[in-house]
Amino acid sequence: MSRRKKHDTPQWRYEQAMIDAYYDDWMHRTLDPLYEDFQRWKRGELTHWDMDKAIHEAHKQNQEVYKFFTQKRDFIVGLIKMDEAWFEAWVAQNPPPPGVGI
Repeated sequence: MSRRKKHDTPQWRYEQAMIDAYYDDWMHRTLDPLYEDFQRWKRGELTHWDMDKAIHEAHKQNQEVYKFFTQKRDFIVGLIKMDEAWFEAWVAQNPPPPGVGI
């Protein structure tokens, strides 16, 4: 089966929606605290040293996100499913279409 046809399957699209949602969630968990720190810095509540540390920490976390999402697709899907709390909540909001296994 060609690569293009494989991407046109309901199974592939459902898994991609799951991967995209997991990526978005992880990015929010990584970057939202940094955004809040920037807001606090603008209000004068944090020093530039605090911001340097916050940016460095967010960068380290973002490297972990990158490492996770550059693995083989089937492995990523399996790891996401192992995050049971996230996966079960996502499936409850995004049930698979008919004929698509989870």
